Amino acid sequence: MTTGPAVFTPDKRRDERVIFTRTVKVFSQEKFHGQFPARNLSQGGLFIEGLTDIPVGKDCRLELYETGHQSSLILKVSGLVRRKDEDGIAVSFTGMEDDSFMFLQTMVLYSSDDPVGVAEHFLEDFVPKSASSP
Repeated sequence: MTTGPAVFTPDKRRDERVIFTRTVKVFSQEKFHGQFPARNLSQGGLFIEGLTDIPVGKDCRLELYETGHQSSLILKVSGLVRRKDEDGIAVSFTGMEDDSFMFLQTMVLYSSDDPVGVAEHFLEDFVPKSASSP
């Protein structure tokens, strides 16, 4: 039995993560790095498995492909590598088109265990703080 203070590491993530089983094409510094599986997705970023050769702090560009019965969509997202470990890289989103943002919000909403909480979090980003106060 060990004694001493308990170690508490708070989760610094702002956005809820959901399982996201898509492949992502990754580009950085005008180089195509390949196509890799994404492990999870949030409104603010995603984790890409198997990619470890882009350093933390570097910009990247991601392409996600969504194919439906009658149409397909290519989501083009700008990102920044925030974290790297032996399993892959964590990328935060830095820019995307409005339709890509709405699609990612929908993916997170429908994949969440708490869709009401996720929807309320989405609204916090769009309602000015002064407008939400009585």
